[in-house]
Amino acid sequence: MNPRTIRRVRVRLAFAAALLIPAFAAAPAMAHDALESTTPAKDTTVTTAPGVVSLTLSEPPMDTAQLKLSVITVTDETGKTLSDGNVSVDGPTISTAIAGGSNGAYKVLWRTVSSDGHPIEGSYAFTVQDPAQAVPATQSQTPTPTASTATASAAPAAQTEPEQVKPNDDNAPVAVGIAAAILAVVAAVFFIARKRRNRTPAA
Repeated sequence: MNPRTIRRVRVRLAFAAALLIPAFAAAPAMAHDALESTTPAKDTTVTTAPGVVSLTLSEPPMDTAQLKLSVITVTDETGKTLSDGNVSVDGPTISTAIAGGSNGAYKVLWRTVSSDGHPIEGSYAFTVQDPAQAVPATQSQTPTPTASTATASAAPAAQTEPEQVKPNDDNAPVAVGIAAAILAVVAAVFFIARKRRNRTPAA
């Protein structure tokens, strides 16, 4: 093989290597699992705060019963964390329960381990606009007194006159009888004394 032919072979091999090496280098990155869908969907608006946020990957993550590798954190408009920290894995879907939050943008941060052993993570947002939460809470007001109540409270309370003690007349007949008896005795004594005086002879 002459030097010119050898030079051509080397150029072709170098050109092939230049094409194949980047392809092999990109192969592991392309093997990572990807986020395919979410519930609620990314950048959507829902009228009721969801009870569960779930993410579906292209392949099941490397979570096991003994080794929990997936994390999902959900916060509401005020920055309050709504997720409870527990992540369930069902095939390629990971999910977490959340408590109800305020209206506004909800942010979801997630992290898991791809089926090829590489960690993957991301974030997305959705919006909650619950009409029931849009109505401002009614402030407690002091009830306005009615006219009858105001009149009753303005007028002085009627004074109750003290009850007069009625004289007890139960003993009246007895008193009258005693008085009559006394008068009768006095009259009898007076009558007897006068009669004796008339019988006494003059000296």
